[in-house]
Amino acid sequence: MKIIKLVSIWNPKGGQGKSTLAINLAAASVELGLKPLIICQDPQGTSLLYYKSGNLSFEVVDSVPTDRPDADIVIFDHQASDWEVPKNHLIVMPLKPARDQYATYIDAYRRAELLGKKIITVVTDGQEHRANEKDTIDYLKSEGACVIPSSGVFSRAASEYITIFDQKMNKAYKIRERRMEINKILAAILIENEETKNDN
Repeated sequence: MKIIKLVSIWNPKGGQGKSTLAINLAAASVELGLKPLIICQDPQGTSLLYYKSGNLSFEVVDSVPTDRPDADIVIFDHQASDWEVPKNHLIVMPLKPARDQYATYIDAYRRAELLGKKIITVVTDGQEHRANEKDTIDYLKSEGACVIPSSGVFSRAASEYITIFDQKMNKAYKIRERRMEINKILAAILIENEETKNDN
């Protein structure tokens, strides 16, 4: 029986980029020849909206399957205002670096850390020309966080319910850099899952 890699995209604060990160990590997985599944646990159903558009190369469901899914990686897209720390060992925590967003992240991070979770922090929509945001970004980078700068690439893709890995995006400004950033996060997920598997 193959190992299914499990990862939760979680931050109780809304608007941090959880669904965007989920669908683009899934798309990056497809590029590697993996079969991803997204479980959308957000009542707003952002991931499901993308899926229902018919433009995704992977499946999105709105509940945990009763049978073991035919997937290599399962991505849980958690809802905002969910303060219950996910059961999965590996959590990806996206956050925007504005001060009020950061405060919620710190609180949630500490809760997960106390439960022994492995946490990958992803700074989204970072704007380093803003002094207060730059300080937060620099600090989180020094702590090993991945950073996705503010970019019109994601809003352009969102307008068509596609991921940034869709061929329609191939000529978008700095698309190569944005894809590389998503791939870096995916690599961290896969490496962590591999280490966890080897430890068991």
